[in-house]
Amino acid sequence: MIRIVVVEDNATTLRYLEMLLSGTEGIEVVGAYGSGNEALLHVPERTPDVLIADLNLPDISGIEVIKTLHAQLPSVEILVLTMHEDRERLFSAIKAGATGYLLKGAGAVEIVNAVSELVKGGAPMSPRIARYVLEEFKENQDQKTEALLTPREREVLDGVARGLSERKLADTLSLSVHTVHTHIKKIYRKLHAGTKTEAIMKAKSKGII
Repeated sequence: MIRIVVVEDNATTLRYLEMLLSGTEGIEVVGAYGSGNEALLHVPERTPDVLIADLNLPDISGIEVIKTLHAQLPSVEILVLTMHEDRERLFSAIKAGATGYLLKGAGAVEIVNAVSELVKGGAPMSPRIARYVLEEFKENQDQKTEALLTPREREVLDGVARGLSERKLADTLSLSVHTVHTHIKKIYRKLHAGTKTEAIMKAKSKGII
């Protein structure tokens, strides 16, 4: 039996979720609260397996509720169910301890499936939210890759992209040919490239040059 607590300030939505989940085989709703303070006061004693929480609560931030309860009950899976889809709230909720993020408007089946997925170790997310997470990951990876190249390596790579030979690069940058060759080898390794063409393509796709 999956024990669930719901925190939602809209009385109609709270009642809907309570009825939906209570009517689902294998799920027991052990608490339903309309404010953050109520949740902080009562959720720990209810020992739920899953916490479903809105972010827009009337008294304190849903992010703060998630952060506090995650610290007190680290084994509880937390599913955000909210109208907010901006990146700031999304990543704040994840950092606070949320492991799932659905937008309001999700159907009954999607909500129930999300609960099941959570307890199995998954991280259910609405499609738009999943795209934000993937975009953020890609942006972070690109930034890490660019940061791996030193300013001098980026100069060398830019010269390579402009078709300069190692000798010409050495003259232009006041370096020895050996040093230029060493820089190029390091660039290949950092970009996981085997040829100049591959290195240039990867660098351009990541916005490095």
